[in-house]
Amino acid sequence: MHSPNRIAAFVSGSSLEQSGDFDELRVLLTDYVTGIDERVDRLVAQLRVQVPEYTVLASSDIAFFTAPIVRSVLEHVSATFTAPAACSISAVGELARRRMRQGFPLETLTRSIQLVARFVLAALDEEASRRGLPPRVVLRAHDLAWEFANDAAGVIAEIQHDMIAEGPRRNAGQRVQFLRALLGGHLSARRLATDAGVFGIDLAAHYQPLRARPDEVDDLPALMAVVARTSATREQRPVLAVAEGELFGVVPRPPVVDDRWLVALAEPAPLTAMASSFDEATTTLRLAQVFGRRGVVTPADLGPYPLAMLGTGDVERLERRHCTVLDDGRAGRRDMEDTVWAFLEHDRNTDATAAALIVHRNTVRYRLSRFQELTHLDLAHTHDLVTVWWVLAHRRLRRSSPMGSACH
Repeated sequence: MHSPNRIAAFVSGSSLEQSGDFDELRVLLTDYVTGIDERVDRLVAQLRVQVPEYTVLASSDIAFFTAPIVRSVLEHVSATFTAPAACSISAVGELARRRMRQGFPLETLTRSIQLVARFVLAALDEEASRRGLPPRVVLRAHDLAWEFANDAAGVIAEIQHDMIAEGPRRNAGQRVQFLRALLGGHLSARRLATDAGVFGIDLAAHYQPLRARPDEVDDLPALMAVVARTSATREQRPVLAVAEGELFGVVPRPPVVDDRWLVALAEPAPLTAMASSFDEATTTLRLAQVFGRRGVVTPADLGPYPLAMLGTGDVERLERRHCTVLDDGRAGRRDMEDTVWAFLEHDRNTDATAAALIVHRNTVRYRLSRFQELTHLDLAHTHDLVTVWWVLAHRRLRRSSPMGSACH
């Protein structure tokens, strides 16, 4: 932080104005710098109200961004009495590049500089009035402060233009890293606030985590395009990435996807709850794959399928009691089990089951009868029906491979 002596050095020896009024303004600026820490704290409170990106950041983090801006405004106003204040504008450029590397939205930096200039001038106006400084002196300070804000906006715009020109080469990798951190629960509040602007995310909105693994990797570009187009709204857009044969990300609304693909969505949640919500999407995708669902699937669409993951000890005891015979290795056991499952999936309709399995209806009847003989479970009895469904669903899920995390 600059000392009051440095500020005094900036304003001493002015060739533009030698009047006592301007000497008093120099004193006023020096006094402002003397209490800069307390003033920055008050500015931080005001910025929290004016800048949405700051609402999730700690005050110390906002102060870290704000203090250099305050010093640059004061240095520009002070130094311009004696010489062009290129030093403060250069400092803004360095600050902008540093914030850009950290993912801080440059539009927010521009807005922050304008707000800081306004807040600083309001405080100087009040003190200048108390000290009886004439309006021309105060207006001169206003001109210089807004000159600095405009010059700073120009510098930041140039840096942002360069960033956009470089964007296509790094955006894909950045999206993957950002989404893995967000959906994996590794993203700090500070980084969330800064990265949200980069990726066009509304910090106040709820999003739905999405995960999809098409049968063919070559389908990923087409699936991503469909999801991006159909999940965007007028105010919000999805953020999607592809990695390791999967599509994942967050969307503001459910996409429209036909039955060629399977896309799993969790329920809408705030950005701070994305990790647990993404776990829900992962579970939904696995269950939907195991049980043959297609299109867009949410947890609410799964019906009783999640029960296959619950009560492992209880369901395995039932399995040992009734279904050990299904694993004795004899011919036809797996066909019999698959027929019973298809029968349940087709609402116990024999003809529909036969058509799905491409077998004769009498084959279906025989396998159902044989299953009842071996397991002593009768599908005509409600309790046995529930038991059969639960045990067979659990067995199908157990045979599937657990899904890895796209966010690790």
